[in-house]
Amino acid sequence: MNSGFANISVNMKLALGFGTVLFFTAILALVGWTSLDKLIYRTDRIGNITELSNNLTNLRVARLQYMLTDGDETAAQNMQSKLDVFRTHQQSLLTQFTNPLNLKPLGELADITRDYEASLNRMRAAYQAGAKVRGEMATHAGAASQTIESLNTAVMQMDPSEPARFDQALLVNTARQDLLLVGNEVRGYTAKPDEKTEKAVFQLLDTAISHLDKLKSAFDAGNRERITQLETALRNYRASIDAFKVTTQTAGAVRKDLTTQGAAIVKLGEELYGIQMQLAKADTAKARNLQIGCVVLVMLFGILAAVIITRQITRPLRDTLAIVERIASGDLTHSAAITRRDELGVLQQGIQRMGATLRDLISGIRDGVTQIA
Repeated sequence: MNSGFANISVNMKLALGFGTVLFFTAILALVGWTSLDKLIYRTDRIGNITELSNNLTNLRVARLQYMLTDGDETAAQNMQSKLDVFRTHQQSLLTQFTNPLNLKPLGELADITRDYEASLNRMRAAYQAGAKVRGEMATHAGAASQTIESLNTAVMQMDPSEPARFDQALLVNTARQDLLLVGNEVRGYTAKPDEKTEKAVFQLLDTAISHLDKLKSAFDAGNRERITQLETALRNYRASIDAFKVTTQTAGAVRKDLTTQGAAIVKLGEELYGIQMQLAKADTAKARNLQIGCVVLVMLFGILAAVIITRQITRPLRDTLAIVERIASGDLTHSAAITRRDELGVLQQGIQRMGATLRDLISGIRDGVTQIA
């Protein structure tokens, strides 16, 4: 191998030496570019997770606005649009995160996102049902009020001298006051549903229904139908409040589920963020090691190439100089075997031929002088 390398021209030796250094320099640059690409990729993934957290925050704000407006349709559409954005971004993560470490939390995130969407739909259904029930409560309260006013009109049309007129008017007024108290308490209950207001509503409503027995005994058969209508309206009113209670409990349970699911999504996002940071550190360490390795290889091969090329050039130059000095000192007897075929080998062969020519010339002169003598 050394003989073969010696036969290569000096230009080729220098080209191989510098080419080797340039090759490893290019490898070093490639490692740097690859490391930079990985860092950019990891930064983009961290940005994706941050965007997911921002989308979740926007969705939570939209949900709170929807709750504060008691199921307003405009707020519902805004919440749905935020949900669509969040779901689309979450699904895009499945194609962008390819490392096996990300697959488990991404799968859990997809499951929780579906549960979160289902909970939002249940909450929306609960608010829609609550709005419907509130409308029914108003209808039944209005029907009860009309029936009471109808009874009051009937009492006012009675002969003032009748003894029962005053007692009936007092009972009708009591029914009216009961309905007003129930209505006021219902408004407080629907505005702020809690155990205290709920208990007060049902107590007042049950009291109003219990007072109907006195109405039934005080009025004649001609007004029994009105009292029956009033009782039906009050009982329907109570059933609507019961239905509102159910929707309120459902909405409360859904809110707890949403809080739990939202916290789980945040936790998974933090887990994914931590994974990306670990991978970024691993990529950085790997890139640093590769760069250090490439630098060491470049230096080693550079030094090795310099030593080999220098020896391939300086040694034959010293040999050639020794031949020239022997010729200059008059020693024409030395003859070395030249096997190199590069420029320095050609130079050595030329000097060898020059020495042989001088030797032949001097030998010829000597023979001529001998013949003359």
